[in-house]
Amino acid sequence: MNIWLERLRKLWQRVFFWQQPSGDSHEVKPHSHADHALVLSVTKPSTVPSFRQLRFVNRVLNAGERKIFWGAFFVLLAALMLGTADLAATRLVPVPGVGGTYTEGLVGSPKLINPLFAPLNDVDRDLTGLIFSGLFRPNEHLEPVPDLAERYQWSEDGKTLEVTLRKDIRFHDGVPLTADDVKFTYDAVKNPAARSPLAGQFSGVSVIRADEFTVQFQLPAPDPSFLISLTLGILPAHIWEDIPDANAHLADANLKPVGSGPYQVSTFTRDSRGQILHFNLKRFSSFYGIKPLIEEVRMRFFPDRPQAETALRNGQIDGLAFLPWAEASTLPGENYAIRRIELPQETIAFFNVKQDLLKDVHMREALAMAVDPAELASLLGEHISIATSPYPFLDYATGTKPDLEAARKKLETIGWKLPEGGTVRQFIGAGTSRTATATSTASSTNLVLTILAPNQPDLQKVAELLKRRWSLLGAEVTIVTDEPEVLLRSALEKRDYQILVTNVLLPPNQDLTAFWASKNASGNGLNLSNLADRDVDLALERVASATNTKQLIEARMLFSDEIAERTPALFLLRPVYAYILSRRIQGTGDLRLLKPADRFLNISSWYVRTSWGWR
Repeated sequence: MNIWLERLRKLWQRVFFWQQPSGDSHEVKPHSHADHALVLSVTKPSTVPSFRQLRFVNRVLNAGERKIFWGAFFVLLAALMLGTADLAATRLVPVPGVGGTYTEGLVGSPKLINPLFAPLNDVDRDLTGLIFSGLFRPNEHLEPVPDLAERYQWSEDGKTLEVTLRKDIRFHDGVPLTADDVKFTYDAVKNPAARSPLAGQFSGVSVIRADEFTVQFQLPAPDPSFLISLTLGILPAHIWEDIPDANAHLADANLKPVGSGPYQVSTFTRDSRGQILHFNLKRFSSFYGIKPLIEEVRMRFFPDRPQAETALRNGQIDGLAFLPWAEASTLPGENYAIRRIELPQETIAFFNVKQDLLKDVHMREALAMAVDPAELASLLGEHISIATSPYPFLDYATGTKPDLEAARKKLETIGWKLPEGGTVRQFIGAGTSRTATATSTASSTNLVLTILAPNQPDLQKVAELLKRRWSLLGAEVTIVTDEPEVLLRSALEKRDYQILVTNVLLPPNQDLTAFWASKNASGNGLNLSNLADRDVDLALERVASATNTKQLIEARMLFSDEIAERTPALFLLRPVYAYILSRRIQGTGDLRLLKPADRFLNISSWYVRTSWGWR
């Protein structure tokens, strides 16, 4: 082996270090080994090997030597290629690349793609989330973090917030975004002529332009949850300032919006009736943040969910969001992935505490004790979460423990007896004075309950389980169903129901005032238990006056205890929705959101195309 290696080394030297004789040298044509030595002796040897020397192989080596040399050369070349391939196989990996298109199906149609009015329409809210950006945005922990803001600072009394903007922000038309745009946007929200549904969130808040890139918010009282309100998309003042307030809803800029978000409007199409069918967005190349990888996002609109589901089955769209989990399993499987979506939403059974039968807190406690949320969760699927308090994301247990036998004894104690051979309890009047209000139940003394529930599959299952559990107590239970909007509107107008089962979606700041303050227990207020209680109102005030996160959590726990003590409702479940996405859309995952449009907050990590890179 050593002899062959030495021979190859000499052949290598003779080929790669041989040099054509210079012009002033005597040309000697080699014919023998002695001649080779003579040629090498009359030339100036090269000091660096070069593949260009291979052209002299036939002049330096004889036939036998050429066979040995070329054989060794190709073996070396093959080894290098195999080594490179092996290195590439272990080190080269596919990485996200720019390009491709994502198409999502939405139920509804865009009306006003404007942050001021978007809460009135789910489709508008989704589009504004992609086109506009706000001073702050929620992170994966649902905490507000700077977006357009570069930094911020609170005053010592917690009533003044100073926000400094980034200086590299451009609207889609190339105009810089400044403090003037921020002030204009929030002044427009508060302007009664604009009729923005967000006006109430900024009541009493003053917005001051400190300099070109600094703005101050002056609050009437400290509010630790105020930052989450500043996720509102910022409007370009240079486009909107010349539009009269009264005409804001009619402006073309509502359908051709200009924002500073990751995507900008490209085109949209209408049918012969003026209905918008498609809305196309393209990647904004000058976006200040992490630029999205998907080149184009297309929104396709459908009049109802069944048609959207059909389009998904036919491969006409890549994604469809907020499907009930039970329905998602019936849609395409291997070509689609199902992502989990959680919102600050709960399934709640509200007791109307002004109804004669439910005025007694002991009756409400007995009904609550008969229901086991874990049984509900098993009925609706493993992806359902059990609610433990009025705040969906507060891990704090309240309420009574499930105990059917204890619930029966409590009913016995307050005078509701089961007659011999009967299945429905009757009020005998053998209880204490605290049960006196129960004697005026409708036209009989039977324990009769009526549950109102929207005709949605999951809520129907909840109502059926409540009926079954309360029937085991000895109650006669009837379920009344209707369309969600019709049912809720009738309930708020008449307020004559007993139990109302519905899903409640909290606002991003998770303010429960609308659902539990005494002032909202009449008219069209959303206090669906009709509970008017001074201690509950005080607990709500403590939540509103908290000045830091620790105080806020403690105040929310105290409020939860006040509600649990009165049992005006059963907090049952946290609904989980399905987001069905084509498997060609990579970089997605399960989501916990403050509002539905937040599902696009991490769209910059989504991708369709890949390229190769070293790891």
